[in-house]
Amino acid sequence: MSNIVIAVVAIALFIFGIFCFGLAFQVPEAWRMLTFFGGIIACTVALFIPMTFVGRSNRSW
Repeated sequence: MSNIVIAVVAIALFIFGIFCFGLAFQVPEAWRMLTFFGGIIACTVALFIPMTFVGRSNRSW
């Protein structure tokens, strides 16, 4: 059950990061870099979460 919750959180964070990429071109000039960088961080964390907390699925122990 916890793997499903982790997957849903990671997918939501990844979609939010993609949304930030598109939003970066619509915000004022001063916030564009921070919005785009926030999208990069969100996507990176979304990929980091399953690799760290779920791990490999072919463990035998």
